[in-house]
Amino acid sequence: MRETLAIVKSMYDTYNGTGMQMALFFACLIYLCVRKPEGEKRHLFVGYALLFFLICFFPVTARLIMAGIGQEVYWRMFWLLPVTAVTAYTGVQILMQMEGKRKRLMMLGALFLVIVLTGSPAYNRTVFQRKENAYKLSQAVVDVCDMVEQDAAANGVSHKKLITVNDWVNEIRQYDAEILMPYGGEALKGLRTETENAAQIFRIMSSEAKNWEALAWYAAMEGCNYLAYPSDVAALEALTACGYEAVGANELYTVYRREADDEDYEGQWLITQYGAAEGSQLMFYTMQDREGHLVVVDGGYEEDAPYVRKTIRALGGHVDAWILTHPHKDHAGAFTKIYKKPGKISVGKVYAVDMASPEKCMESSPWDEVDVYRKWKKLSIEGLQYVHAGDAFEVEGLSFQVFNAYDEYVDGLSKDLLNDGSMMFKVTANEESMLFCADVGERMSEYLLDTYGDGLKADYIQMGHHGNGGLSKEFYRFIEAKAAFFDAPGWLMQDEGGRYSTPENARLMKKSGAAVYSYATTPNQLILK
Repeated sequence: MRETLAIVKSMYDTYNGTGMQMALFFACLIYLCVRKPEGEKRHLFVGYALLFFLICFFPVTARLIMAGIGQEVYWRMFWLLPVTAVTAYTGVQILMQMEGKRKRLMMLGALFLVIVLTGSPAYNRTVFQRKENAYKLSQAVVDVCDMVEQDAAANGVSHKKLITVNDWVNEIRQYDAEILMPYGGEALKGLRTETENAAQIFRIMSSEAKNWEALAWYAAMEGCNYLAYPSDVAALEALTACGYEAVGANELYTVYRREADDEDYEGQWLITQYGAAEGSQLMFYTMQDREGHLVVVDGGYEEDAPYVRKTIRALGGHVDAWILTHPHKDHAGAFTKIYKKPGKISVGKVYAVDMASPEKCMESSPWDEVDVYRKWKKLSIEGLQYVHAGDAFEVEGLSFQVFNAYDEYVDGLSKDLLNDGSMMFKVTANEESMLFCADVGERMSEYLLDTYGDGLKADYIQMGHHGNGGLSKEFYRFIEAKAAFFDAPGWLMQDEGGRYSTPENARLMKKSGAAVYSYATTPNQLILK
């Protein structure tokens, strides 16, 4: 009830603006009650206003109305208030009370002055702009649409689906209905888009920093072959590298075309790193290909299960392989909750580490926790496959090589069995690879380097233990990754008090020439070619 009332009050405050017009409206209602002119009209105006506020602000009726029209547009209910009619009627009544033409003219001037001083002009630059053409649309919109049509006609392109800046979505549709778009005005209002690919395109186009590789991926999935974007050298170079060709430009915008073939993405996978909403450190990745196959890595805490479930449902609902690096609560919690009650989610294979018993883990590291691990042990998991160091497996053409998993050699090197016995693996597509270090720590670094050498090298790396502590500096330098993913929120990435080594490791990776990604910009994505 309180929440509903707070929503209504917030929307009223927004509608109220400075409050002067509504103050004038209430003053008019009081005048009508006191002076009692023409009883029927007085009862109509005053009674209607009181009934409106009673219905609109009463939590039960407000919730019923929101259920019917939607919470997002409830503010339009205030349009039903007869503000203009009551103000005008009251003004006429006041004028009629004046005797003599001169007094009425003076009162009319006073009333006009009150209205002017309590309001703001509707005809201003934020609402109205001087038209640039006969269509009364931005000339840049007209130019872009014309460039798309000209290129399509010259190259025999019949399917025209355009991605552009969000401010133009409605104007493009007004000018040229033959040019399709991945989403419309509903997305701008925060409503759901028709497809998950369209939702991702909207997210990228709404972001200040554009991930052009990911955009090209989703554009191909959504069938978008045109892109219009402000003319910029950096954007031109990045889009050209993603296969886009500049086909037209004016002083402000460049139009690109990209005819994506399924063969362009054969064997490639989109890897996404997800962050935490509450500033937690956890680990959650997905890998998806053009055919809809899906691999999930970890997932985070039990309380992250609804978000993980929603993400999987958006990506088709079937997980071909779920990889659990180790049974710590910030890695396996969401899985244990989802697998117990999967709902509309189905899971094929589950790859995990045959970890030491909860009792042995606690004996080695009394400070650790095993609550989620015990819940994991109680699950009856079909398709479960335990992996060991040196194992290899494949998921829909994607190759996995395991470098570390709990076994007797871990006992000889570490007392932190749950972390140092977690699964370190490298995933390889056609040409590129990414090394997932899970929570493996520094104690394992020398052993892994000596055992696997160059086999560990990868194009991308997920930093060990969220980038805090983790593997040795020599290990990270040896990998020679061009991008490093820290599963860490801002407080862990920016700590300068010396308690955490995350900032130091971030500086190390940047100095080594790697791009650094963290929860500050999630979801972070890369195309594993």
